[in-house]
Amino acid sequence: MMKPSDVGGGREDNRYCVHCTYDNGELKPRHEVREGMIAYYMKMKRIDRKEAEQFVDEHMSRMPAWQ
Repeated sequence: MMKPSDVGGGREDNRYCVHCTYDNGELKPRHEVREGMIAYYMKMKRIDRKEAEQFVDEHMSRMPAWQ
């Protein structure tokens, strides 16, 4: 996370990002984060769902919350 607004709940001590947490900083369920990321990559990279799922699953496997 590069800046304070990237941190979940705006709390410096939160180890999770704003995209993986609710506004209060609590971690979202894995499936909710995964679906959001899939939708994002399908739109931004203009790739199909299967390719986005593969990318997201690999990426999430390296993230502390989802290992």
